[in-house]
Amino acid sequence: MKLNQVEKKTFLLLMLSAFFNGFVFGSFLIQDIIAKKALHAVDWQITILVMLWPISNLFSIWWGKILEHSKNLSKYFVLAAIVGRLSLVLMLWVHNYYQYLALLILLFSFNAFISPAQNSIFQTNIRPRNRGLLFGYFSSLITLVSIVFSFVAGKMLDINEEWFRYIFLMIGIFGCFSSLIMAQIKTKKESFEEKAFLTLKQVFIKPIQRTLEVLRTNKDFAIFQRNFFLYGIGFMIILPAIPVYLVDFLKMDYTQTFMAKGVIAQIGILFLAPVAGKIFDRKHPAFFSSLSFGGLSLYPLMLLISSFFLKSNFVNLIVYSSFLFFGIAMSAVHISWNMSSIIFAGKEDASMYQSVHVSLTGLRGIFAPFLGFLILRLFGVRAVFCVSMFMFFLSSFLSYKHYLKMKNAI
Repeated sequence: MKLNQVEKKTFLLLMLSAFFNGFVFGSFLIQDIIAKKALHAVDWQITILVMLWPISNLFSIWWGKILEHSKNLSKYFVLAAIVGRLSLVLMLWVHNYYQYLALLILLFSFNAFISPAQNSIFQTNIRPRNRGLLFGYFSSLITLVSIVFSFVAGKMLDINEEWFRYIFLMIGIFGCFSSLIMAQIKTKKESFEEKAFLTLKQVFIKPIQRTLEVLRTNKDFAIFQRNFFLYGIGFMIILPAIPVYLVDFLKMDYTQTFMAKGVIAQIGILFLAPVAGKIFDRKHPAFFSSLSFGGLSLYPLMLLISSFFLKSNFVNLIVYSSFLFFGIAMSAVHISWNMSSIIFAGKEDASMYQSVHVSLTGLRGIFAPFLGFLILRLFGVRAVFCVSMFMFFLSSFLSYKHYLKMKNAI
């Protein structure tokens, strides 16, 4: 793999940013457990909390529209650094669930900008043959930092759970550094028509029209998004059940829960993301996603099996195995989630395509976690695992069918 000067400089800044962003990513993995144990959040409050990330992604189509009209991304990274990241220092004065929720809303809302902006950087500064592999290394570093951070945070909170405030203080400062470093990356769009300003219609109405236009004109991208939507339902339905299952059913402490969610679940991404990225560069996104979704079905299956051995000495081992399968499969899903939009965008601006992709995450986030909560309350945790597993199987089957259709059309 040979990198030109632009790729070398871009990749260096991306990796430096990735180090600090690993702390922010770690917070996504542990924020629900902290809410349940330290702030005594009840099940419906946990459901709202896990809905924050996907629902905040609805903002992504508006970010995408702004990025389509922006030659310089730096000012938006600075805005995200200060408002979306540095605001977490206010966690020092948080004493209840609602204060905690308000700060996380800021964090997740501005995080909806990061993904499409990041895609724009990879599209403009990294050549196609290097994108998947470099993004794999980028993801691995983020994951390595999040693993170490999650492990240390778990140990700290088992000593004193009130220290979660200082943990978020660190996340806010390092997250700010990450965005400020990204602001130093210069991008040059080949087909860019600079606009002096965006009207209110262009800001609020045009993104919705543009989203529908992208899905209507690019049928393969629309089918790909449908299948990803089904996978996402399976992914999100299980989210409200996880902290309940780990804390209430298995009686895990901070170290054990963070070991499952923050360490074991991320090992696959840490070691396999570069490999998955290299494979992605050679395979079609639909085929790649089909394998990923199919492998992910082992995650709820192992959790379901573990629920029949709650009183055994090895139940935690089964649960840890489920999170290991999760991490292995998610190493591929992570690459596909972040890189596929560039393939479907072709010569168009990938930031808008990724914004459509991210915003559809927000759309399913409106109902999928709540549906998971209802299934949990009405039918129990095993039913949640079964529905999640079915959605993974379905999305895998339809993705492979889509791949065969496109392959035969060539």
